[in-house]
Amino acid sequence: MAMIEREKEEMTEAQKQEEEKKESIYNVFPDMTRNIDYDKRIITFEIALPGVKKENIKLKALPKWFYLEAKRGQLMYNANQNFGKTIIPERTTAKYDCGLLTITAHIPDPFDGAKEIKF
Repeated sequence: MAMIEREKEEMTEAQKQEEEKKESIYNVFPDMTRNIDYDKRIITFEIALPGVKKENIKLKALPKWFYLEAKRGQLMYNANQNFGKTIIPERTTAKYDCGLLTITAHIPDPFDGAKEIKF
């Protein structure tokens, strides 16, 4: 009886390994470009994610960098990218159209909230 249970456990382990091989994911860093417009205080990233569905994209932003994860079949696009400047995460927007993800982030004005000193 114990032998049969052990064989079942071994078979399930072998089956699990086969399934893992079938579902193996290839991690890829996506092609991207960055443009900084200092006059408008905007950073724009364009990231190529061909064939990825919008619902398979995860994007998180912090003041200095963003994290991107997008899955298409056995391919996983991953990026931890620095903005190059400090940004305002609350004003960051993203648009996905025809395999191109566009992230627009706003650079804070260093004089926002500054107090004018009169003399």
